[in-house]
Amino acid sequence: MSQRLVLERTDGRHVDITITDRDDGDFHIDNPSTLDRRAQLTAEPWVVVRQIHSARVVDAAPGAEPVEADAILTHTSDLPIAVQGADCAPIALSTLDGPIAVAHVGWRGLVGGVIEETIDQLGEIPNTAIVGPTICPACYEFSAQDLDLVAAKYGDDVRGTTSTGTPALDMTAGIRRVLVDAGVADIRFAAGCTACGAAGFSHRQRKDVERHALVAVLREGPHGR
Repeated sequence: MSQRLVLERTDGRHVDITITDRDDGDFHIDNPSTLDRRAQLTAEPWVVVRQIHSARVVDAAPGAEPVEADAILTHTSDLPIAVQGADCAPIALSTLDGPIAVAHVGWRGLVGGVIEETIDQLGEIPNTAIVGPTICPACYEFSAQDLDLVAAKYGDDVRGTTSTGTPALDMTAGIRRVLVDAGVADIRFAAGCTACGAAGFSHRQRKDVERHALVAVLREGPHGR
């Protein structure tokens, strides 16, 4: 079932973050029943984007059709922003008193700088990063050429090995490197692998067309009041 986290802030508001899994159903933006599933998590309509493995960041526009991008930011209360994944990592970023953001991070987006661009657009270093489930190195065979490309930017910690001994990409290591270098103090990773775990959807391992979601929303007042 879905995981819920609450982040307190210094501006009198808090952030509600929900990460769904297979038991919660499909949150692909092209699935008509997704709207019903969203309504079970928040009363307000979500702002989503059509993800393209880019570094494009957009401001949340309530009621607009999804645009092509891979990150969304907002300073508006009660406006849910969400990204989807099925091996790529969904990430939520929260400042202490400024905007929040969500980002969809695959390997192309990682190398393209989507996390760095999202932090830049926030205008300040986020205090907290919540990283949703992604594929683990044991399941993520990667070409040597592309692995060299990622390692050249983020260091050899991104080099892993699959369960069969072939080169692999460690997405978690790459994401951690970006967030640490940016100065994010509180970095939290969801447990489990989308490919070898039972809870997630995996495009690479099972050719799943479904997607899980990470949705974040600013709420007025401290949590519980």
